[in-house]
Amino acid sequence: MGTAAILVVVIGCLVKWPSFRFGAHYAAVTGRSLLHGYRLQGRWVLVAFALLTASILFTTLAAVTVVTAGLLLSLAPPVEGVLGSMGVTSDSGQAAAVSAALLAVTAILLATGGYRVLEGLMKVVMPVLVVATLVVTVMAIRGLAGAELTFLPPIDDAANRTMMAAMVGWMPAPIDIAVWSSLWTIARARGRSMDRRRVLEDFDTGFISTLVLAVLFVLLGASLMRESGVDFRGSSVGFSNQIIQLYTANLGDWSRPLIASVIFVAMLSTTVTVADGFPRTVAALFRAFGEGTRPADGVSDATGGVTRCEGSPAVYWSVFVVGAIGAISILVFGLARKDGITFTGLVDFVTVTSFIAAPALAWFNHRSVFRSIQRPEDRPSGLWHVWSWVGIAVLGVFAAAYVIERLGG
Repeated sequence: MGTAAILVVVIGCLVKWPSFRFGAHYAAVTGRSLLHGYRLQGRWVLVAFALLTASILFTTLAAVTVVTAGLLLSLAPPVEGVLGSMGVTSDSGQAAAVSAALLAVTAILLATGGYRVLEGLMKVVMPVLVVATLVVTVMAIRGLAGAELTFLPPIDDAANRTMMAAMVGWMPAPIDIAVWSSLWTIARARGRSMDRRRVLEDFDTGFISTLVLAVLFVLLGASLMRESGVDFRGSSVGFSNQIIQLYTANLGDWSRPLIASVIFVAMLSTTVTVADGFPRTVAALFRAFGEGTRPADGVSDATGGVTRCEGSPAVYWSVFVVGAIGAISILVFGLARKDGITFTGLVDFVTVTSFIAAPALAWFNHRSVFRSIQRPEDRPSGLWHVWSWVGIAVLGVFAAAYVIERLGG
């Protein structure tokens, strides 16, 4: 797909921007998560969201964790020797073993508050990653000839259309992350009222930064891999080595330890985020199912209300353990077997499922802020209202076309 993927990434991010933003908006105004807005629309909305969450919980956690494991194996080759001496010799087997260790570390970080140290590291790591990506991209695109610069994505075969669906599904992230965002917004407030304008400004800044970084990654990948006739590897270790190679090919081998460390910390942070997001969401879902539907319950101006705790710690940790066991089982009995699922197949399942579910989730989020929030002045502006409907329509048409094609094929 090459540089034409830029258009797919930009469209995917823009049509989903309102849906993501509504998560932070709802939390800032009401002091409650989007799940509360879903509950006010009826329990059937919670059921639909719960089914989506259950369908991707294990596969998403497995996919994110195994990539992080691949990076660790690339960063620390002695780990391969240790695992080999224990009889674990295959790439997929070693990735599964390291993934299990990473999830154990993640549990400790979440239980002890050690994730705050990781958050501090990310404040150093992300600027380094952004600057390195910008420098390498500028150096790399100089090698692209004019004929290699394409702007319209190819849709002539099923493989390209599946790739587009996967990119839209996870660019910049699945829409169900809006629920996670609302839960984290509440957690950060720690019972205090929130400044809606500041919350939304922080969100918009982060979203734009993510979009820019995604475009840079597309340019980098197109210039150093796709346009040179190289495909991404089908294993997490091979894929991780190729990601690192994207940088070292221009910066030099001296940068490999630095780049590998930076990317590993970034992916470890992502693993912790996903490992925390699913249990937090399921715990909040259990609470939301038991709530009434009084419109005034928690729906107020943020300056006059306080945030409320979402979910039970017992449910949280139960879901964490079940999710970790499920993810490792997928890696052990799926990826580690010769006749099992492939790494790319695992990623495709997660991303395409998110793509198909995107229109419904966008609609739920839209209804939450424009129907569940009572005072008109607390709702998003007319611009966001129109933008949201355009996004829902575009996502709906794309998802319907993809499903119809798959069913007919």
